Amino acid sequence: MYKQLFIILMFSINLHASFTVYEDKNLFTIKLENKKFEDLLINLKSELSYQGYVIIHELDLAKSINTLAKALKKSIPLEKGKNLLICKRSFALKMIEENIHNITFCPLSISIYKKDTYLYISYKKFHSFEKANNISIIINNKLKDLILRSLDN
Repeated sequence: MYKQLFIILMFSINLHASFTVYEDKNLFTIKLENKKFEDLLINLKSELSYQGYVIIHELDLAKSINTLAKALKKSIPLEKGKNLLICKRSFALKMIEENIHNITFCPLSISIYKKDTYLYISYKKFHSFEKANNISIIINNKLKDLILRSLDN
């Protein structure tokens, strides 16, 4: 039986910011309206810190690619966009205990970006190298929960 590539769920929160969730086997993305990029970034960083993650690096990808786009006289693809490279030592330990090759997924990454009037928060799902690994399910659920909690701030 063929599964849909994307499952769309509609949510609404108290702050009058509506969002849509797009999810498939590889990617989890939330599309938002009526939120400021800076507020969303602060809330996400706060939730990451609260849940014990360390932000290893913050890459301003929009700035980098927009500089190149201007030099090439192309349209600006993103208004704003950052990739947060994150690590939680307890997860890293469990990932590597289950399979040494899971080191490839450290650090994990969450992206936040703006295009037109929409904001997006996204992460690439962690997939274990072996089907018997359980940590991938735990990590993907924790990241999803973390992102959704950051919207409540």
